[in-house]
Amino acid sequence: MPSRTPDPSHNSGPAAPSGRQSDRPLILSNAIDASGRTVADLATDFLAVVVLGATAAQMGLLNALGTLAFLVLGIPIGVLVDRSPTVRLLLASGLLRAALLGSLVLAWGLDALTLLHLYAVATLAGTAAVVVETTQTAIAPRVVGAAGVSRLVSRMQSAESLISLVVPALAGLLVALAGAGTTLAVAAALTALAALVVLRLRVGDTAEAAQEASAAQEASAVHAEDPSSALSRFFREAAVGWSTLRERRTLWRLTLGSMLVNLGLAVHSAVEVVLVLRELDLGPTVLGLLVSAGGVGGLLGSLVAVPLGDRLGTPRALRGCVLLLAPVAALTLTALLDQDRATTWLLAGSFLWGVAIVAYNVLLSGIAAELTPTDLMGRVSATRRTLTMGIVPIGGIVGGLLADEAGMIATITAWLVLNAIAGVVVATTPFSHAHTRTGPGR
Repeated sequence: MPSRTPDPSHNSGPAAPSGRQSDRPLILSNAIDASGRTVADLATDFLAVVVLGATAAQMGLLNALGTLAFLVLGIPIGVLVDRSPTVRLLLASGLLRAALLGSLVLAWGLDALTLLHLYAVATLAGTAAVVVETTQTAIAPRVVGAAGVSRLVSRMQSAESLISLVVPALAGLLVALAGAGTTLAVAAALTALAALVVLRLRVGDTAEAAQEASAAQEASAVHAEDPSSALSRFFREAAVGWSTLRERRTLWRLTLGSMLVNLGLAVHSAVEVVLVLRELDLGPTVLGLLVSAGGVGGLLGSLVAVPLGDRLGTPRALRGCVLLLAPVAALTLTALLDQDRATTWLLAGSFLWGVAIVAYNVLLSGIAAELTPTDLMGRVSATRRTLTMGIVPIGGIVGGLLADEAGMIATITAWLVLNAIAGVVVATTPFSHAHTRTGPGR
């Protein structure tokens, strides 16, 4: 490893197809995949709580299993993806996830669905999701070239964040009108469609040839090596992602901030449905309104994120967004303390959370991509996901247990405190002078 961290602006990358249309299949596939994932999450949560009677602790475990692969397999997947980030890998992973969701639909139709089945699908589909997300990021330089990576990743994150907030409202309506089984079937169809869309993705001829040659060399080397040497080489490659992340102080501190935000969000997510439907007894209509309010906020956040970063500079905009998270979380705590006006407080919180978290994620994804060498995109992004998403299972389990043992007020307070600490970490992160003047992809 070099002793000095390279300037990200000097990263070289493969040539990419010319024209803005080259990235559209990747953006479209990412958006459809996010829609399918969001619809599936809502339908399975509904089945777990309403149909199967899951407790807060069981919901925490379900959420934890869905993100377990980020913790256990994130870095190995990153190494493998960096070796060959191909369209076929995206296709196979997406179709596997669609088949897993289809198994839930079949079990539901046969009245044979169990929590154990939900747990198994959450674990396996979560693993496939890690492959999809890592490959989408790693293949980006081959689609638009190194110079366009930051802007492309920001656009993908903007669309995904918006969808994750808007689609649940439509999914909730679909559950009410057609049932959870039909909703799961729609999710499976969307997931399969997202996988098929990538067949339209085209990468530069030079990049494709180079990738195929590299893959062939890797395969030849692996066959020539004995198992111990191959394993040693694998760990060396994995260590590059970690060392690169640690060497880049700004990227490392932003990763720590995201870990804290995600930990808090996992604590909250484990109890959110139980909070609204049981603790406050507000009913499914209010739950749908809360999702819609978050969707409107997310729409606003996705629209203002990049312009705000361009106008104020990404660091200032990023800090402003993350510092809003703790006060917004406090609105949920206020709803618990002032239950007569709980719906009003929760609606305000959902809207403002949508604005702040989507804008934060869009800005963060752009600058993280800019700070990452293109040839290490898979390993570094997988290492970051291992940390930022790997902590989610812990938060999910802790959130569920904390709610069962200490109550909702203590659980929501923990969410608030974690957001406050994340705000301090990100607000004190050093940025280069170039980042203070420009937004994502500029």
